[in-house]
Amino acid sequence: MLALLTLLAAAADGVVDRVAAVVDDEIVLLSDVYDLGGDFVEQSCTRPFDRVRCVYEAETQILDALIKRALIKRELERLQYGVATVDVDQAIDSIVRDYGLADREALRKEVEVSGLTWESYRQQLRDQLQVQRFQQRVLLPRVTVSPDEVKDLYDRTARGQSKDAVVLDALGVVLPPDGSSEAAVAQVDALVAKLRAGEITFAEARELYDAAGLGAAIGDRVYERGKLAPQLDAVVFDAPVDEVLPPVRLGNVLMVVRVREKTSVEGDVKPFEEVKDGLEQQVMMQRVEEAENEWYQRMRREVSVKVLLPEPT
Repeated sequence: MLALLTLLAAAADGVVDRVAAVVDDEIVLLSDVYDLGGDFVEQSCTRPFDRVRCVYEAETQILDALIKRALIKRELERLQYGVATVDVDQAIDSIVRDYGLADREALRKEVEVSGLTWESYRQQLRDQLQVQRFQQRVLLPRVTVSPDEVKDLYDRTARGQSKDAVVLDALGVVLPPDGSSEAAVAQVDALVAKLRAGEITFAEARELYDAAGLGAAIGDRVYERGKLAPQLDAVVFDAPVDEVLPPVRLGNVLMVVRVREKTSVEGDVKPFEEVKDGLEQQVMMQRVEEAENEWYQRMRREVSVKVLLPEPT
């Protein structure tokens, strides 16, 4: 359960602390980098031959997130939207209720069992609240979404849900039950050769050889990928149109198939009105992300930011 409550926080043992960056007048320590992303560094940099460079690049990515966090905090305080202690307490009370815990102390025990200190957990909640408040009060008022953008996303999503499909000519030859199938296999191979040479039509071959009517059951229908037997599905979608394929064995049946047509079918697409609100929210969040990135790049230019991580030589 705790994974749902906490952010990534695993400080690496043995980190020699030093100043990693200075944002205006706020110091970011290397230990802050590892408090936030120690696991990320260790999991990303497992190859000994480039570990030094990899660690530097991973630390830089995490430091960038911390610099953004510091700039967001600075902006909220400038606008008098800062997150107060009472806001953190209210968030903790909400978590206690949502997860059916007895009280704050029960949550604190869960947090500390995970290896995270209560103070670090509160700080992480404060950081989350700052980002949420920044997006809601600073970015969202600057973002607009037009109906055309929402409809365009719907159309692109619907197109992306189409699936490959085929229409087949098919017939099935039932093999003898006594295991003496060599003659029948040779007969089917000869039939395939005649079909390819145009000496017999598929309709004639089906009438002569498909006594069980298996080909008629398969033929003339549209099949999307994944709906045929796996043995057929594996070959027909890569086959050229009009080519008679080698026989495919399905149990005690040899199937002879030809791809008559390749097409596509639409997936299960809900009507626009049913999904419009969700798509509008999706576009909105994309615009918020773009606005945040634009704001961050501008702040990096306007505010004094000094990165002090030494680049490996």
